[in-house]
Amino acid sequence: MIRRTALGALAGAATIPFLARGAWAQTASMPSDPMQLRAMGLAGSAFAMQTSEMALQQATRPDVRQFAQFEAAEQRALMEAMRVGGVDVPAQVTMDARKSQMLQQLRAAQGPAFDRAYIEGQVMGHQELLQIHQTMARSAPTPVERALSTLAVASIQQHLVMLQGLQNDTGALTGGGGRSTR
Repeated sequence: MIRRTALGALAGAATIPFLARGAWAQTASMPSDPMQLRAMGLAGSAFAMQTSEMALQQATRPDVRQFAQFEAAEQRALMEAMRVGGVDVPAQVTMDARKSQMLQQLRAAQGPAFDRAYIEGQVMGHQELLQIHQTMARSAPTPVERALSTLAVASIQQHLVMLQGLQNDTGALTGGGGRSTR
């Protein structure tokens, strides 16, 4: 079970600015074109959903599977909210080379290596989504997209805190200690 305590959430919240400067965030420049931003956001959501659906089958840790279930359901709900709000959501989304490469790596990974790669991919993807949704909350072309992005920012920040906890547990596992069950 993913546990959030007030102290843990506060400690984790202090790391969000650090997390937002992660590997993807440093290399990703935000376009000014709202349609490009929308496409990037949709690709990030598709990545989060596809990798989470994969994790539901392949993750070894119950807390990682639980996060994956939560993430996949949330991404499906976001897509449906966009459709209900009249936002054009294409049936298929093209992912950039980084996301495609991570998908390939996840398909090849097994056991604890899969868990680590999934969590790493989610952290990087959420960092990128945070930047996208922060930008879209200010400048998306429709009020629906601005509202959804405003809500997404808070959710993504919470996810980064949860992912940091999962990442810390996974790091402990690689060092020979840590918790394997909850």
